[in-house]
Amino acid sequence: MSVSQAFRTPRPTPLQRRLSEHLALARHVFLVAAPLGVLVGAAIAGYDYVVNALLWDTFSSHLSPLFLSLLPIAGMALTGAILSLFRVASSSMADEVVLAYHRPETGINYRHALPKLGASVATMGFGASAGMEGASKWLGGTICSFLQSRLNRSRRFLALHGRVETTMIAGASAGIAAIFRAPLTGAIMGVESPYKHDLAHESLIHALVASATSYATFAFLRPANSYFPIHFAYQLKIRDLLLCLPVGLLGGVASHLFLLLLKEFKRMWALWPAPRIIKTSFGGALVSAVALLSLKLIHEPAILQAGLPIANRLLNGHYVLWVCLFIFAAKLLVTALTFGSGGVGGLFVPSATIGAALGAACDLMFHPSQPGLFTLVGIAAFAGASYNSLLFSAVFVAEATGSATLVVPSLIASCAAFLVSAGISNSESQRHKRTTDEALLASFYCRDWMTTKIVVAFPDHNLAQFAERSIFEHPFQALPVVAQDGRFLGMIELRSLRSVPKSQWVSTSVAKIMDPRVRTLRAEHSMALAEKELTKGGQDYLPVTDQATDQLIGMISVSDILRARSRAQEILRPEEKQGRSLLERLEKERT
Repeated sequence: MSVSQAFRTPRPTPLQRRLSEHLALARHVFLVAAPLGVLVGAAIAGYDYVVNALLWDTFSSHLSPLFLSLLPIAGMALTGAILSLFRVASSSMADEVVLAYHRPETGINYRHALPKLGASVATMGFGASAGMEGASKWLGGTICSFLQSRLNRSRRFLALHGRVETTMIAGASAGIAAIFRAPLTGAIMGVESPYKHDLAHESLIHALVASATSYATFAFLRPANSYFPIHFAYQLKIRDLLLCLPVGLLGGVASHLFLLLLKEFKRMWALWPAPRIIKTSFGGALVSAVALLSLKLIHEPAILQAGLPIANRLLNGHYVLWVCLFIFAAKLLVTALTFGSGGVGGLFVPSATIGAALGAACDLMFHPSQPGLFTLVGIAAFAGASYNSLLFSAVFVAEATGSATLVVPSLIASCAAFLVSAGISNSESQRHKRTTDEALLASFYCRDWMTTKIVVAFPDHNLAQFAERSIFEHPFQALPVVAQDGRFLGMIELRSLRSVPKSQWVSTSVAKIMDPRVRTLRAEHSMALAEKELTKGGQDYLPVTDQATDQLIGMISVSDILRARSRAQEILRPEEKQGRSLLERLEKERT
């Protein structure tokens, strides 16, 4: 045994590598995600106190319904003033988190964080139709992405470095879990939100732990009552489950109407060449007009704020059929107006109220075995369809009521609504599904990666000439054989020379020992196919030929595949590349 072999560090076994990876994951989850969940829970508790206790509850206690109905004008005017003063380009909150997840090189604009937070307080605290969950998701994601990016810049916290997007999704989940008083819903909504048909699964364990610590912290600081407390134990009935299908279909169709109206209002306000404060004020005036109409018709401004008290009254059967339908239409309209004119906040709870009104109408028409069942199912259907989600809206109903059995009818309705929604979502940045290394490699074409400067052999050359070109002129183990007009004929490998005595090299032509049955590629073939062909073995190079003429136009090698795969990883995980660069630099400094 040599000295170098005696002191060589043994390679870790697969089990040791897995244990090391899981240890690093556990360290990040419990030393980063869990404490940040506590911080987010405390921040959401303070935010909830300002919006709901300090502002809205105070207004509700001291102002008449008439003056409450006029508050959205002031709130939306203040929102427009804040956004204009600080030049905040986008009023979206939850969608900014989704965009930052897909584009980590851009990230969240921290410079506009406080103005946007203030604008959301003005929108919701003064009664416009917006919910807390969008702002809570954004606040949690902003806090966690900011702190993780700062940790990543410090050499002292090398053990706590991690992907900013992963920690951001954990923070967003923690924010939702706290404001919903539902930790599992928060984690599921967080990992579901970036995609329509996929999950941000790498963030799941971080999201679960952060949601748990955030919810616990919020429960210590603020009332953690269920969103929809019920006083019955639901038992599954076949008739109810069958009727959940049409309720879900209605929710999906209604979500199309809502999102179409929202898109149209955004387009109209964007084309209006008025100052921002005028636009938001006019939107607030329209919301107040609908609130005054509601006050006249049903003797309460039922469309103000997120609408959680109204949703509970709908659940408990306080309204007749025409009132349920009026609340559905009016709440749908004012929510689209609030966000179409530049309001800042979340869409989920207003969507839940719209779904509750639709479901309450179905309760009165279909008469389920348990009154209020379709109100809850309507929440899952409409809100799930609006967010293009299968899971979190159904889990939310179960957690918000404390009844696990309600998952079954809610899932039936949310699945039906999901199919009807046809991929339309209120999130402009939500992607269809995750782009993997393999999928991206399949989108790369051979023509963009192949080598076009090709050393070739000709069929009438003798083996001595081929050996000289391969060994002395170019370090290739094989050469493509082409005719004088450039048509590809086959491949000849250096090792094939062993089959011919050296004394016969001069008299033996390349054509006699070349392999004409070589697999070829086309320029329009993908690099994923090229990799698959190369892994079949036998050759390190594959010729690329023209489909019409069979002329050789390039060569694809293993190194070309590695370059393409490396590029795919850079596109998908730029943060990991930065992290590796940082680690390499630190290692060099240490040595």
